[in-house]
Amino acid sequence: MMRLQGVLQIVFGGAVLALAPLALWGDNSTEHSKFAGVYLSRKVGTTMNLSLGKDGSATVTEAPNGSDATTLFGHWTDMGGQVKVDFDAVEGNPPEPPMIFQPEHDGLQAVSWNRAAWGKTSPPPMKKGYKVKQTYWLTQNR
Repeated sequence: MMRLQGVLQIVFGGAVLALAPLALWGDNSTEHSKFAGVYLSRKVGTTMNLSLGKDGSATVTEAPNGSDATTLFGHWTDMGGQVKVDFDAVEGNPPEPPMIFQPEHDGLQAVSWNRAAWGKTSPPPMKKGYKVKQTYWLTQNR
């Protein structure tokens, strides 16, 4: 019996060691999984919505004046508790300045944004994980 346990331990240990490199070289799609998802503001009027893909892609839709929404595309990184979004350049123009978001109450809050676009208004907080019914209500009842 003891001999069987020893053999099983060696086999199991060998399997773990053999599979460990695969974890390092495997798919990195979960690298961004902590913050990945959709974040929507609940505030009526000025809005900011954020989509963070598991692949590192990011989409920000903002309406600082309550209308005329602008959608920006880029990539995001986890900066050790904050999310930084770097935007892609569009049509030969320089990219928008990066935005930084901080976790707050089941969502994210912008702590760095394009102040020229927002003026004296601050972006509203965003909550993660809306249901379709809530999204419909937010987009139809302004």
